[in-house]
Amino acid sequence: MSGAFTASLRYEFRMQVSKRTVWIVPALSVVLFLLIGGSLLRDLFDPNERPPLARTAVVGLALQLHALLAIGFGCLLADRCVRDDRLRVAPIFDATPSSSAARLLGKYLGAAGATAIPILLVYFAFAAAYALRTGGLPAIGWALAAGAVVFVPGLLFVAAFALAVPLVMPAPLFRVLFVGYWLWGNLAGPDMMPTLAGTLIHPLGGYAMEALLGFHGIEDDQSFAGPVPGAALNVLRPDPSPATAWLSIAVLLALSAAVLAGGHALRAKRSH
Repeated sequence: MSGAFTASLRYEFRMQVSKRTVWIVPALSVVLFLLIGGSLLRDLFDPNERPPLARTAVVGLALQLHALLAIGFGCLLADRCVRDDRLRVAPIFDATPSSSAARLLGKYLGAAGATAIPILLVYFAFAAAYALRTGGLPAIGWALAAGAVVFVPGLLFVAAFALAVPLVMPAPLFRVLFVGYWLWGNLAGPDMMPTLAGTLIHPLGGYAMEALLGFHGIEDDQSFAGPVPGAALNVLRPDPSPATAWLSIAVLLALSAAVLAGGHALRAKRSH
């Protein structure tokens, strides 16, 4: 199993990281974000506009980049599983003695890791530049923490759905629905409409930002997790605490595993 997993991971990583779109899409998104203004990407180096605390600056930057770049991340991964069927190589792989589950896991981690590299490079480059500009070396520590508890669980969650869901619908349709889901389930406020924003199933990492990183918005007056008076789905919004933050991360990872398992079962059923 380890041989099939390693070979699949390496192959998918090399294939994905060499695709121009993996680098062009995040780059164009960042440029667009800079042009429209009103973001930390522009204010981070302005002494009059940037947040006074390094933690607020780099965690706020993580929130904005995650919210923006995860859309392209999911769309770029939407054809990775169905590509084998389209190229008619899936039956060849299935005929080998290697484990199909190991190949899928390697495909998942290899493709997701490669697609995440430009996102993380942008984030850590801005965080490092901020730290050098302000002399605030603790910013690097906060950036690493945000990468671990905000970016990684959220991107793994998105990647699982991006690989598995196109097995039951065309990849272009998934991309359209995914963008709609991302805007509704992450950026729409619970006080506006029923949404998964602020729940345990929140890939933007609201619980981690609040309870583990102590982030409450640029002006320290926002809530990204927990119950909202009168909002629907408050049953999925326990009060933020370190325990519920780790629970949220565990829920995201468990759902990712369940979706991948479902995709594997579907592929196995179709191959017989």
